[in-house]
Amino acid sequence: MSVEIKGITLPALKIKLDENKTVEENIQEIEKKISSKFFKGSICILDTGNMKISQEDREKIEKVIEKHNSKLLAYQQTSKERNTPQIKEKKTLKIVSKTVRSGQRVEYDGDILIIGDVNPDAYIVASGNIIVMGALRGVVHAGANGDETAVILALKLMPQQLRIANYITRPPDDMEEAAYPEKAYIENGHIIIEKI
Repeated sequence: MSVEIKGITLPALKIKLDENKTVEENIQEIEKKISSKFFKGSICILDTGNMKISQEDREKIEKVIEKHNSKLLAYQQTSKERNTPQIKEKKTLKIVSKTVRSGQRVEYDGDILIIGDVNPDAYIVASGNIIVMGALRGVVHAGANGDETAVILALKLMPQQLRIANYITRPPDDMEEAAYPEKAYIENGHIIIEKI
C-alpha cells in the first residue's frame, strides 16, 4: 500500500494517505508523486483516513503541494469504523453532481464543486472557492463571508454576474463562448480572469 493519487474530475485530485506509514513517509511520497508535470496546476483534496494529523503536519503537506504549483482545496476523513465520530474541518467541500438549473440556488459555508453546468439565472454562493466542471452561465459569489483569497474556476466561464468577497464584475454583452478553462481571483483590488 502507498499514497494514492486519483483524478476525481479534472483538475481536481484526491490524495489518500497510507495509514501504514508515518506522516513523514507520506509527505515524502506525496512530494515524489506530485512533482510530475502532469499534476501541475491541479487542485487537491487530502483524504487522511483514520490518521490523526497535527496542524504542523498539515502545514508541511500544504507546503509540499504548493511547492509543485498545486493547491490544497479541502480535507476529507474517511473512517473505516462506522461508530467513530468524524472530525469537522475548517476546509469543507460540497460536491453537486448535477447541472444547476435556472431559478435554483446552492449555498454553502465552504468550497463548492459543481460537476455539471450552472445555467443562466441559477445562483451559487460559497464562503470559500467555487469550481464548475462545465459551463458557468449563472450568478456566482465566492468568498461570501469576505474572503478575498477565494477563487472561481470553470471550464467555460461565462457568468451573468461574478462576485468574490465584496468585488463584483459583469461580462461584456458581446462576450464569446470560452474556449478554455479560466479562473477568477482578486489582485490589487480588482477581479482578474485568466486562462488556466
